[in-house]
Amino acid sequence: MRNLLPLFVQVILPLALVWLVGFLGRRLLQLDPQPFSRAGLYLLTPAVIFTTLMEAEITPQESGRILLLVLLLAGSLGLLGRLQLCFLRLSPEEGSAFLLASVFINSVNYGFPATLLALGPEGLERAAVFAVGHALLVNTVGAYIAARGRAGSLRATFHQVARIPMFYAVALAVLLRLAGVSFSGTFSLWGIEIPLLPGIYQAVKLLSQAAIPVFMLVLGMQLGTADADPLPRRLYLPLFLAGLTRLVLSPLLAWGLTLLLGLSGIAAQASILEAAMPSAVITVILATEFDTQPRLVSRVVLWTTLFSMVTLTLLLNLLNVQR
Repeated sequence: MRNLLPLFVQVILPLALVWLVGFLGRRLLQLDPQPFSRAGLYLLTPAVIFTTLMEAEITPQESGRILLLVLLLAGSLGLLGRLQLCFLRLSPEEGSAFLLASVFINSVNYGFPATLLALGPEGLERAAVFAVGHALLVNTVGAYIAARGRAGSLRATFHQVARIPMFYAVALAVLLRLAGVSFSGTFSLWGIEIPLLPGIYQAVKLLSQAAIPVFMLVLGMQLGTADADPLPRRLYLPLFLAGLTRLVLSPLLAWGLTLLLGLSGIAAQASILEAAMPSAVITVILATEFDTQPRLVSRVVLWTTLFSMVTLTLLLNLLNVQR
């Protein structure tokens, strides 16, 4: 237990202070988080994913196990959410909101900086693989849950996925790794030396280095935009259950899946830590877009983010993370 304070001070407190800067920027300067969020999504996330995968010392087998864990975790949480809905008397829109908030994880804006501070670059490499698998799910299954019952929602889902540049960054990194491309020195293509390529890579790396602080500022600004309208009392129990699922049951399920899939060491720690992240901010965007009880979703995001400072500190101690 003596390790709790160092973990909080060295991992959680720096995150909270940067969130506070973003929160104050939103409240005092009226900064709009949308341009920062779009820059993070379309420019910085692909850069950090690409450079992390290019430099990652992670085997295809380990990557495959992490991706399988993401799939099994989402399926387990979805099934658990459906079982909980059997006892909650919610409308279809409220049920969709509950599932969105329970299943989908803030794997990038919160997960990347937390994993980097807790586990270092090696942990971030595993978190990037987790985030890729999760992003595919949230932009397909998540969009479907938010839009189900609407005509043409399946086509809209595929269009949404096609617009996410993260997946193109992953495809390019995989192709280059398979081709044995290195960005140190010059690059030879069909016997022709291309000395500019390492310089281009350094430019991408500069973008990736801006990603983590921008992610944290965006999360703080988004917390500053939380809806102030009161939540109906009948939604208090769904709010509590969604938070419990997100912060407690999800990492426990992930812990069991790491044992089942044979993940150990830093790969297991990073996967469990990512699974313990609060509800994803993108779920608020989806719920707002499709009018799926966004007040409930925004409340879950707000309260799980705040309470995660306690739950993640305890989890890091259980995972024997030393600071």
